[in-house]
Amino acid sequence: MTLTKTTTDWTFREIKTNEYTHGFHQYPARMHPEIAKRLIQKYATNSKHVVFDPFMGSGGVLVEAKVHGNNSIGIDINPFAVLLSKVKTTPLDTKKLQTQFDKIITKSKQDFDSGVNYDNAPKDLNLPFWYQQESIQKLQILKHHVFKITDKDIRDFFSLCFTFTTRRVSFQKNSIYKIYRMKPEVRDIFKPQPFDMFSKICTINISKMADFSKVAKNVNAFTILGDTRNASKHFAALPSKILDGGKAHLVVTSPPYGDHGTTVAYGQFSKHPGMWLELPEQEELRSVDSVGLGGKKKTEFRELESTLLDKTLKIIGKKDKEIEKKTNLADRQGDVYAFFFDLDDCFDRISKVLKPGSSHCCFVVANRKVRRQTVPMDEIIIELAKKYGFKYKETLHRTIANKAMATKNTPENIPDYADSTMNEESIVVWKF
Repeated sequence: MTLTKTTTDWTFREIKTNEYTHGFHQYPARMHPEIAKRLIQKYATNSKHVVFDPFMGSGGVLVEAKVHGNNSIGIDINPFAVLLSKVKTTPLDTKKLQTQFDKIITKSKQDFDSGVNYDNAPKDLNLPFWYQQESIQKLQILKHHVFKITDKDIRDFFSLCFTFTTRRVSFQKNSIYKIYRMKPEVRDIFKPQPFDMFSKICTINISKMADFSKVAKNVNAFTILGDTRNASKHFAALPSKILDGGKAHLVVTSPPYGDHGTTVAYGQFSKHPGMWLELPEQEELRSVDSVGLGGKKKTEFRELESTLLDKTLKIIGKKDKEIEKKTNLADRQGDVYAFFFDLDDCFDRISKVLKPGSSHCCFVVANRKVRRQTVPMDEIIIELAKKYGFKYKETLHRTIANKAMATKNTPENIPDYADSTMNEESIVVWKF
């Protein structure tokens, strides 16, 4: 396959990733905002063009669409991601935020000084394992006062400041997104200050909200909890006036790297904040990694019409058989196939909600290695999408300047077959 490549610089080493509301809360594998910005500027040339992100994540694409002046739609199976995206795309009066913050922190400090205790921490979370005792008390005080806020949008804003605080003052390693505890020697010198951390996060986020509210246009950003494999159903529930015959015009998205268990565990990352916030969708929260793309093995293989995928699967399958000690990661061929089977289904469903003849689709992907075999996702998805009417246009390549990925994806007893992701991304563009 011959890929059309560009020489334009997409590295963005000097461009910040936390402008406006982009840096509100830590979230795994966020798309660089400048990618979304450039693609929306290039392809959403009409104010009536609707931008769609089928794997919404933390909502960065929707933020950029709102700044550009386009209605947008995002779908994600992760309840915490949906809340985060909703807050990031909802302009708020920063004077009201500042007033509310002053109330929260003042009353929280008064409660602590008076020895007040609240019993509102997650019951299923082993608190002493993850937090120092004083932090537990202070976090429950903060949560009490955040939850007392009557304005839902403002409460959601401070809920995210609160969950970011719970992570920053916990024994979780912040350098990775899977749930790992700090080493004992690190915990011994760790001196978290929940009130100070909450204050710092709130101050930064209120400032970011002020910047965002100045540039956000009066357009809609629909954040939907659901599965892109039900995209038509979700689109049918939206106000018809924002769509073009029930269709969108531009897809800008970054799908998962692969099955969540061995790449980016979005569900693991979101579990603790979702529990602290008592999100009503607890079942969905706990099943993010199992119901996402590649979350379930397939009982049989069917032809997906990708010669390159077939070749890659055969090589991985051969290496599977060479593994002497079997583990729960023995069938890597099945894992890779399950992911692409589900992604192929998503291309089918996405094609049904795009306006034929006047749309573009942009996927930001990173290739990975499984059993030390490169899985060329950027080329495989071109072959998969072709049968659904996607006409390949070009591939843009960029180096990931600062990459934070999980490092414990493979058992130590099979180091010769380690899995990994690469330090480059590809932006694959189609006409539709």
